[in-house]
Formats: sequence, C-alpha cells, structure tokens
Amino acid sequence: MKPNDLLKVAADYPLPYFPIVELEESDLNIEQLPQLLNYLSPEKIFWSEYAKIIGPDGSSITTSMSLRNNTEPIYVRTPIKKEQRGWDFKINSEVIVGLIRDLINCKEGESYFNPSPWTRKDWLEGKKVIMESGELTTIDGLKFREHELDKKTPPFSIDIPFYNPTYYYMNPFILNFDEKVEGKSNFFSVELHKAITFATASEIVLFKDNRSLRVEGSSEVIVTKSTTWKEAKPYELVWNLKVPIIHLDCKPPFNLSLYKLYPSGIVPFLFRYKNYELTLGLVNLNDEPVIANLILSARISSASILDGKGNEAEKIEPEFDRVKIPIRKNGIIYVKLTLRKLLESFLKRKIIS
Repeated sequence: MKPNDLLKVAADYPLPYFPIVELEESDLNIEQLPQLLNYLSPEKIFWSEYAKIIGPDGSSITTSMSLRNNTEPIYVRTPIKKEQRGWDFKINSEVIVGLIRDLINCKEGESYFNPSPWTRKDWLEGKKVIMESGELTTIDGLKFREHELDKKTPPFSIDIPFYNPTYYYMNPFILNFDEKVEGKSNFFSVELHKAITFATASEIVLFKDNRSLRVEGSSEVIVTKSTTWKEAKPYELVWNLKVPIIHLDCKPPFNLSLYKLYPSGIVPFLFRYKNYELTLGLVNLNDEPVIANLILSARISSASILDGKGNEAEKIEPEFDRVKIPIRKNGIIYVKLTLRKLLESFLKRKIIS
C-alpha cells in the first residue's frame, strides 16, 4: 500500500487492513502520515532508514530496522518538504437526509436544509442567504440576507498589493502555510497587511506577478477579504462548496436547527448514519487541543470514540442532546453516537425564530 492510497481510504471507514506499508521519501511530505498510519495499524512499515517519524499532532510511527544495522533510529518530522496537494473529501448528502427523516416529523411540503454544522453564507435562487448551523427551514421561512462573499469564475486576475505575503492552504486533515506556493489547494488565503481568501470545491492554483495574482481552476471560486485569514474560516467555505444546501420534499413542523458543532476549526470529513446510529469522522484543524461540542435535535443514548477498525476505544458520557469530544491539536477522531427521537415538546427548544 502506498500513502497516497491511505488518503483515499481514510474516509472509507472502518479502515481496511494492510499488513505492510512501504514508504518513499516523497511520502513524508504528507503532514498527517504518522497519525493516519497509526489508525491503519499495519504490522510493518518500511523505509530506507530505521526511523521514528513524528507528525504535527505529536503522534509517531517507527519503521522496521534497516539493513544498515543502525541501533538508534533517526528522528524525522513531517512534512520534510511543504507541498500543496488539496483535499478531496466527500460527504454523502443522502445519508444526512436519512437522519432528518428519522428525527423530524416531516409533513407534505418542501424545505431547505443547511448541512453545515456552522452558520453558512451562501446563495439560493440567485440571492444571498445566511442560514444557521444545521438549519431546516420551510421554503416560506427562508430569509435572504446580504453577506460579504463574492463569486468568480476562473481563470481571473486580481490586483493584490502584497509584495511577499504568507500563503495559507489546506492539505488532507491539516492547514499549513508557506512563503510561496507551487501546488494546488481547495483554498488559499494570502495575507500580509490584510488577507484575501480564495476557496473552491475542487482545487485552484495561484500565479503571482508583482501586484497581479492569477487564479486558475475548474469550478466557481468564492472570494472574500478580511483583516486576518482566520477570520475568513476558509475551511468552512470549502466544506460549504463541497456539501451544498439540500432541497427536501419534507416540511418540518417548525424551523429548527438539526445540529451544531463548535468551536470553529472542527471539521467533519466522515458522516455515516443508519438506524439511529451516527458515525462521524472529525479533524481538529486548530494548532491546540479543544473540546468539541456537538448538539443534536435528538437524545444521545450513548457515545464512544472508535479506533481505526470501528471498535470502541473509549466511552464518552453524553448530556441528553449534546456530547463533548476531546481532540488533541491537529487530531483526527472517529465517534459513534446512538440516537433517540425527541418528543415534540423537547424539539421545540430547537426552534429558529
């Protein structure tokens, strides 16, 4: 198995069994390689060196002894070279629709649902709209509101008064930065005095020539300006583009929030649901440990952290309709929740006015 294959199977949960992984030096450019391999749990990892390889989250892997008879491993930190490669994660919207139908008493009619677990700025029916986290709203209840985002179709060029900016970008399961970029990413935030962010569902590449910045890609690009790149929350923009607002043949009894996830920087990359069991893959894109708070329009009967094979690694105590999930810095975690439908009297507490 090659590490590029590892990036593809990371969302194919539970992870398949691979007894042997062979590394090439270029594979160590994948920042989260040690953490992902720990989840995969291969019996042996081969590289040209006997090494302890340490990832940005602090996790490590040790390669098998080399023929050079070294008794002490060489220590390596990933990535050994910064690259921009983008992150092609996918969320199945039909699974989310199944969750809605099980938890909400749908009547005849139509609605819109914001699958994002955060407040979403978007477009519907050619107009700008802002929807609350996990908002399920009737067609008549939809509120169109202005926001600062713009859309552009690549290729395009933009004047940018930054001589030597810092470029922030997203790779699989992590955010990174560099003083120059030559690869592709789902977003680039260009920051010096202020910041300008470009986000897309696929990937874009940038070409800078003095004050001119050219953006090339194959899908629509969201452009936004902010004081700092963090204010733009570009990873949320990418997620929103990959998982569009859902139009449903379902009219809820009232407008409500199905779920909410905070603080910012916690991003779902896996969403599985069947028969009142919800499995999530979450990544903490913050460079510090956090307690992720997940609130649902459901009663959470049980909650547990899973290993890479889908087995329970640790129990978490839910608090009725919410659960707190500890995630280390840059950490990846899988969680399983067993849900029960709320009585309408409790569901009314989720109403969005």
